[in-house]
Amino acid sequence: MTGNDADDAEALSSEELLEYERERYRERTPTSAAMADDLREVVPAGVCSTFRAYDPHPVHAERAEGAKLYDVDGNEYLDFALNNGTQLVGHAHPDLSEAAIDQIRDGTLYTRPSELVAYAAEPLVDRWDAVEQVRFTNSGTEAVMHATRLARAYTGREKLIRMEGAYHGAHDPALVSKMPPLERAGPAGDPTPVKESQGIPDAVPEDVLLAQYNDADSVEALLREHAADVAAILVEPACLNLGLVEPADGFLERLRELADEYNVLLVFDEVKTGVKLAPGGGAEYYGVQPDLVALAKAIGGGYPVGAFGGRRDVMELVAADLQEGVATGAAHYGTYNGNPLALRAVGKTLRDVLTEDAYDHVEALNERLAGGYRDVVADAGLDAHVKTAGSQGMVHFTDEQITTFRDWEHVDEQFHEAYWVGMVNRGVIPHPHDASQQWTVSVQHTAADVDEHVDAFAELATHLAAAQD
Repeated sequence: MTGNDADDAEALSSEELLEYERERYRERTPTSAAMADDLREVVPAGVCSTFRAYDPHPVHAERAEGAKLYDVDGNEYLDFALNNGTQLVGHAHPDLSEAAIDQIRDGTLYTRPSELVAYAAEPLVDRWDAVEQVRFTNSGTEAVMHATRLARAYTGREKLIRMEGAYHGAHDPALVSKMPPLERAGPAGDPTPVKESQGIPDAVPEDVLLAQYNDADSVEALLREHAADVAAILVEPACLNLGLVEPADGFLERLRELADEYNVLLVFDEVKTGVKLAPGGGAEYYGVQPDLVALAKAIGGGYPVGAFGGRRDVMELVAADLQEGVATGAAHYGTYNGNPLALRAVGKTLRDVLTEDAYDHVEALNERLAGGYRDVVADAGLDAHVKTAGSQGMVHFTDEQITTFRDWEHVDEQFHEAYWVGMVNRGVIPHPHDASQQWTVSVQHTAADVDEHVDAFAELATHLAAAQD
């Protein structure tokens, strides 16, 4: 069978199509396969984040530039994964690279304040109405961890309400019911907390109260029962651990009302949505402001950085000191926090690269890509839904819309894997590996790149439609 043989494709199930595409993948990436074997000897699973491991082996990168990634086998890919959506600026943006090189000459670590702190902090304060002060971290995990610790310190309470199936980093509370198996998750109205990892203390789930995204009533029910113990409601403005699920009309507004009514903090995890849906992230895009916001990924243009910020009266607890040996605030330490290389990247990215024109460019291309997908879906007769928000987009190969975690049962992950590997074989990385992810259109993508992406999908769609039948 050839990659263009529609007649042969009609005989393939999704399982058979996946195995066919994987075999093509193996043939195209022998050096990646050999490197994967070597790396497994010295690095568990051969990767530095378990999420990056997949069958038969990951693409091993050699370099990346602009909108393209090049692997160790000499293959060239149009990259719409962009390192889990971190690089809205694209790879090795020349202005950002020049600024980083200049900073390397001046030093990459100071562990003391410099003018770069304001250079990076001011545009974050300017972009978020809710952010009056900000502190820097090194990752999204740290940003969420410190924001939630601060919420507990401010309220004097310990429990967090968060959405089942959402991803908030790799600290212990975040790994409770992050995409749990449905057979273990219990009823939607009273979810069973499920630990994703060994090593998480049994006591951790006791302080995690699970609601359903896009179901404000489930949040209100938890508040009625546990209000005296709840510090915060933690939510992504748009749920980007389910591909791309946007808030239903009034959902975020109702969370804001409930937070005010029950005197708890509303915390937005904008690690993935921040500056990617709009200059001021999901808060601006959906018109709802939180009390605290956690940021990372795209704010640094590909450099390792995170941040958390919010109302001045809340943030000032970070500066509180010990009084007679008793903690009066929320601790925030870290040798690499606010390192000058990361701060230079944040300031340059937000001041000079992610401009109004850049957002216009990205949003227009994203709509072009989504429109192309919708045309292909209609022409091929696929059951699929295409969604976009700002620079983000995703296709769900389902007959039902995905609006909350419990809808994930409609997703055929094996079928989606056949799509993903098939696209990679056609020279396009459509999004980070896994059906739970989404594509990102960067400032360095062009209309020609988008059209090439759509053409690759059109070539594959015939095979997918046959397998879906």
